[in-house]
Formats: sequence, structure tokens, C-alpha cells
Amino acid sequence: MFSLTLSLVCITLSEGLIRNNGTLQYAGLYILIKKFKSPNLCYLQMAYFGKIGIGTPPQYFYVHFDTGSTTLWVNSVYCNSDACSHHPLFNPKYSSTYHSNGQPFSIQYGTGSVTGIIGYDTITMGELTITNQKIGLSQSEPGDHFAGALHDGLMGLAFMPNQGTIVDTMIQESLIEEPVFAFYLSRKSESGSEVMFGGTDPSYYQGQINWVPVQQNSHWQLVFEGFEVNHQSTGWCENGCTAITDTGTSLLECPPQYVDSLHQMLGAQQDQHGNYVFDCSEVSSLPPLTFIMNGAHLHLPASAYEEDSNGNCRSGIKHSHEEYRNGLPYWILGDVFLRQFYSVFDQGNARVGFATLA
Repeated sequence: MFSLTLSLVCITLSEGLIRNNGTLQYAGLYILIKKFKSPNLCYLQMAYFGKIGIGTPPQYFYVHFDTGSTTLWVNSVYCNSDACSHHPLFNPKYSSTYHSNGQPFSIQYGTGSVTGIIGYDTITMGELTITNQKIGLSQSEPGDHFAGALHDGLMGLAFMPNQGTIVDTMIQESLIEEPVFAFYLSRKSESGSEVMFGGTDPSYYQGQINWVPVQQNSHWQLVFEGFEVNHQSTGWCENGCTAITDTGTSLLECPPQYVDSLHQMLGAQQDQHGNYVFDCSEVSSLPPLTFIMNGAHLHLPASAYEEDSNGNCRSGIKHSHEEYRNGLPYWILGDVFLRQFYSVFDQGNARVGFATLA
């Protein structure tokens, strides 16, 4: 068994990186990180995705790493949607290891949806080979959400039993050292982003990892006990707030009943498109946001939640699609939050961890 490190960098792509770290050998590949403009928002957002091989011999695709969903799927030759005309398509006829019983699948995301059939095949990532992996082959991708995307599919990494995620298969096939994966997500065009399967990379963080229990059978859903603006409690989470930890969401999503009040506290105004914007001359004095999780105070400075797009200082915070989940105010901790920490997803112990960046 070993650990697999996938390094996300900007613009350049280099395969087959091998490096040593202590007693572990990491086989990895550089993964392209791109900025894309959402068709539904006026934010410049980043997606973290990279190249994997499917089938024997491998057919290569760029997939978006998403802890908020479970299925690994790619565009396929069965798809007639406009989205599929802009991407490479997986053809199972060219893979000697593909098999399927024609089971259908359907996924509705916050934006976009996909339907298709389930198959099973070999996945290669760097020097790691995962056999008999469940894969969705798209047949329909309505609308334009996936048409404009730079990736060719999604790799679901959610914490859900009996869904056949690629991490589940890695564990079942004894391919990784620990049932853990971890992300370091760089900001904007910075290089060095990384996802590691099978352990953590101490070069990216300092001090201890602050662990927070997650609900099993969930998309890494946790409960936290406090939310502060400028080190002052808002009272919104005095009975607890719930959140999913989602690499597939670009922004920090706040419960819709609080999003206006939060931006008022931050001094943001709405522009003609309804987006919250800051006075760029005052960004340096914006207050920090603090999430209190299992006793740890996790701080987001203004540099984390302010998005600079073409000289406009926009908020990286929007409303979530639910006011409450399980009776508690509902947040989505997307990349705006996750870029501030080294984020560890521990399936073996049903917890996520956040550590201070090195």
C-alpha cells in the first residue's frame, strides 16, 4: 500500500512525478487548475480538476474533485446533449476491461444535472491503478452548465456508504495507507495545490489538525457551535449550525436568512446584478469571520472571502439553497473556506480536520 499525491498547478501539466517523503513514496501527476466564469454568477471562480485514465488502454479525461457528490462520471459516446459536443467522450467499446448491466443513474446538482448508465472499469491516476471502479457514463446533460465547464466529468468523494466512490474502492482494494484524503487548495493563479489519497502532507500545514466529527451517510456534514464577525458572536449558531464540507462549491454559502445581515456587517453593497461588492479601498480593513468548530476557532480573513475580479471587489459569500437542515441553520463550506486551511477527510474515523497552512 502507498499514498497517492496529485499536485494541482496552474496552466502546466506534467505526468509521472515521483517524490519521496520520509518512508512513503508518492506517485502523482500534476493536475491543471483553471479559473472559469460561472454562467449563473458574475464571479470568477476556480475549479480544481485533473487528468485520469479510464479503461484498458486508458482513455483520458479531466475530472472535477467533488466532496459534495458520490459518483465518478464522465461524458460518453451515449450522450447527445450539447455539453457533450465540447468534450472528449468515453467509448466503452475501446476498453477490454469495461462491463455493465445497464443500471441507470441520475444526479441533480445545485447547478446542472446528468443522467446515464453505470459501468465498471479500471481507473489510472499517476502510477495507481484502481480496478472494477463504478463509473457513470452520461447520456443526457441538459442546459449549458456542463457545456461551458473545463472538465469532462466529476469525481465524487462524498462520505456515503454503498455508493462505490473511488476512495471506497481504494480502501477495498488495499491501495492506500490510510482511509484518508486531504486537500491543499491554492488561491487564484498560485501553483502548488494538491490532493493526497492515503494520508496527509505535513509540508502544507503547521501545528495540530483540528478535528470535527461528521455525520455518517452524509456529504461530510458537520455541526459547529459558533460564528463570529470581527470576533463578536452573531448568535446565529448558539444552538448549533450544520454545514457540508464541499470542494465542489466555489464560494462560502451562508444560510439565506442571514446572508443580507452578514453583508451589512461587512459593509457590502449590492450592485445592479444583485452581487455583493466591497469598496476596494476598504478591503484591507474588513473584519475576519470565525467558525467555532469542536472548540477550535477557525478564522477567515478578508483576503479569503473577498474575490477580486477585473478590479471589482466582490464577496465570495452567497446564500445556500436551504435555510435549515436537520433543524439547524445550513452552510456550505466551499473553496472560499477550504483554501484557508489544509483540509483532511478521514473516512476511517468519520471526521474532517482543518489545520493552519504552513
